[in-house]
Amino acid sequence: MRRTQSGEDGTMFIRNAWYAAGWSSDFGETLETRTLLNEQIVFYRIADGSLRATEDRCPHRLAALSEGRVEGDNLRCMYHGLLFAPDGQCIRIPGQQTIPPSVRVRTFPVVERHSVAWIWMGDADAADPGLIPDFQGPDHPDWAMIPGRMDYNANAQLIIDNLLDLSHIAWVHAASFGAGDPAMAEAWAEMPVSISTIDRGVRVQRWASDSPLPPYMAVTAGDRGDILTSYDFLVPGIFLLKTMIYASGTAAALVHGGTPEQPPLYQSFSCQAVTPLTDRTACYFFGFGPQSDHPEQAVAYRDLAVAAFTEDRTMIEAQQRVIDADPGRRMLPLAMDGATKRYEGIVSRLAKAEALAHAA
Repeated sequence: MRRTQSGEDGTMFIRNAWYAAGWSSDFGETLETRTLLNEQIVFYRIADGSLRATEDRCPHRLAALSEGRVEGDNLRCMYHGLLFAPDGQCIRIPGQQTIPPSVRVRTFPVVERHSVAWIWMGDADAADPGLIPDFQGPDHPDWAMIPGRMDYNANAQLIIDNLLDLSHIAWVHAASFGAGDPAMAEAWAEMPVSISTIDRGVRVQRWASDSPLPPYMAVTAGDRGDILTSYDFLVPGIFLLKTMIYASGTAAALVHGGTPEQPPLYQSFSCQAVTPLTDRTACYFFGFGPQSDHPEQAVAYRDLAVAAFTEDRTMIEAQQRVIDADPGRRMLPLAMDGATKRYEGIVSRLAKAEALAHAA
């Protein structure tokens, strides 16, 4: 795992980035508290329905603001009655006429997009909504997806490493995505992989030529075909995967690789976001489904995702326990870790830029 001074054990947290705090539907009229990147944050909706986020700590006696109440656009601490405006400034102290400017709470930029509540955990002045990934999400008209969430007792970086190297599908997911076919699973692990650098992330592609299709695709696309899997992995932990089925022979006809000009016979999409909660816990938001003209398959895809991601969680939480038993033991990089190492370089550069900006 990468180590800096950020967390209790030195876990690296990029802060100038948009993290998934939850699905938009998770946040209603009541106060919602979350721990994100080791920070306690309270979320609430103001009168116009927009979402706000502030540190869950009154500066007076350090009481939890999540035990307070929303009054119009403002947040009331229910310990001694201090009232805070959406910008974090205290606007009323019962029994005290003068309010020092220092009586305020930190607020965090929040944007709701793609059915997700995104929170910027770093310098608020640097928050750029244009950096929110094209997550698409479960309400996107192109896909039939059901949103999900899974909590981990493991460092978020282990989940990120897992998603950057999908060769593990052959082994961890032999019973789910591999459909119990050992030959299909091992063929996946042997496929050549193309890795390229994109803005704030990496793109990884695999072609499988004239491959048997897993049952959840074969029901619509037939028994065999050429499969292109292409995913972008973006800072701070966003995974966007398209799986596209073409007629057998399509891949061989491509002169320089890449994506065919003709539309696929069938495709599916998965959007996933990893959010660190603490140094040893994380949450994992996901949607996985077929193209929208097959809504009847949405539940089957959701159930498959839950089964497969539970397999991941079992492996990763066991991995965390092994690491904790001997924290000094180093991981041994192999050829399959190419995307992981490239992404590490991107995160390292962003972390250095953040540190320089903070020092300035």
